[in-house]
Formats: sequence, structure tokens, C-alpha cells
Amino acid sequence: MISVMNLEIFADVALLAHLSEEDRSRVIEAGSWLRLKKNQVLFNEGEKADAIFALVEGRLKLVRYSEKGRELLIHLVKPGQTFAEAALFGAGTFPATAEALEPSLCWRLPREKLMGLLQTHPELGMAMLASMALWTRRLAGKLQLLTQRRVEERLAVYLFARTGGLLPSPGETVLLGAPKHLVAAQCGTAPEVLSRTFKKLEEAEILKVGSDHVIVLDPAKLRDLAEWIGDGE
Repeated sequence: MISVMNLEIFADVALLAHLSEEDRSRVIEAGSWLRLKKNQVLFNEGEKADAIFALVEGRLKLVRYSEKGRELLIHLVKPGQTFAEAALFGAGTFPATAEALEPSLCWRLPREKLMGLLQTHPELGMAMLASMALWTRRLAGKLQLLTQRRVEERLAVYLFARTGGLLPSPGETVLLGAPKHLVAAQCGTAPEVLSRTFKKLEEAEILKVGSDHVIVLDPAKLRDLAEWIGDGE
């Protein structure tokens, strides 16, 4: 049973936000619901892309794997976000693997139904283009971050993303928002390297590190490390 509260989240989904309530309900009804257990894979990299998805409850990770099996976290999907739009076009395969980090609820819209809806709701096409443009900016930003920044700079960028890009006050607590191994993955590094980086920033009296948060001791130095302008994760 899908609750009214679950359905309300679709009013904030960029793909459907500009539709009338009646049209939004019609699009939602064209899809189906998938419940995922923790660690369950929704789709694998390279599989045929036959649908787009929106996360309604829980949390998913989109990852790719190197030839040596190293996991690269592309994005953490949060409730209210769509994903896999671009995979329906071009090569037609999923470019990453989607795995549930906790029990999750997804909405799935098959490709054939989406194509039919695009004919009757052309505004969906514009919303899809905007969503794919956002993904392109995110991926370009992540590529630059991972290839041109030191780990402490990547971590500073991550922390500023957690504050919405706002400079924290001295002594302000910033929640990490994810277990440290996932923070490490988002920063493109290993958990042990992240631990050493946290220790380095503690020794420099920039941060005080807790189990699920940091306390910012020197916001100006953290800002200098980040030099951050862009979209948060």
C-alpha cells in the first residue's frame, strides 16, 4: 500500500513538478512500485535500460566498478530524485549499478509508457532535458573534483555541500549525512585515507571529528581548502 505521504513527494520531483495534479497522478499511475531490501541491486551497469526511476523512500547508491573491482560512487540518490533518464537514449544501457543502501521504495516508469506520455505531455520532455543537463553538470564537477583535487580539498568540498555552500560559524556542527565509508567513496578515496585526512585536519585545528559529524573550528581555512562553487551532492 502506497501512502498519500509517499505520493506527495512527487510534487517536488523535477520531472513532474510542472504538471497539474491531475496529470501528475496520471503519470504516476502509468508506473509501478518496487520495494528493495538493503543491499538489493535494482539494475546493473551494462544492462538494457528499459525504464526511468524515482526514489520515494530510503537511499540508493549509483556506482561503477574499475577493472580491478574498485567501486566508484557516482551519486547517492535521495527521496524525490529521479535517475536513469539518460540511459533510455544513446547506447540504451545503464551506465552504473544501482544498489539500495537501506530498505527503499522506488517508482518505475517503463520506456514504452514514457514515450507515449511524451506525446501527450511535451513538458515532460523539457523536464527530462533539464534533469539530464543537471546530471551532466554533476558528473563533470565530480570528474574535476576527483582528478584535480587533493583528498583534503575533496573533503572540504563535501562538507560545504552539506552546509548548502554556506560558511559555517566557528564551533558549528556539520552532520556527515552518511557513514564514513560512503563519505570516503563520495570523495573518491579509501576509508583509511579518509581517516588519515580527518586526523590531519584535526591536527591543523580545522575540524574536530565525531562519529557522524564534524565540528568546524576554523571555517576560513576550511573555505580555503574548498574554494567551492557548484551544485551539492
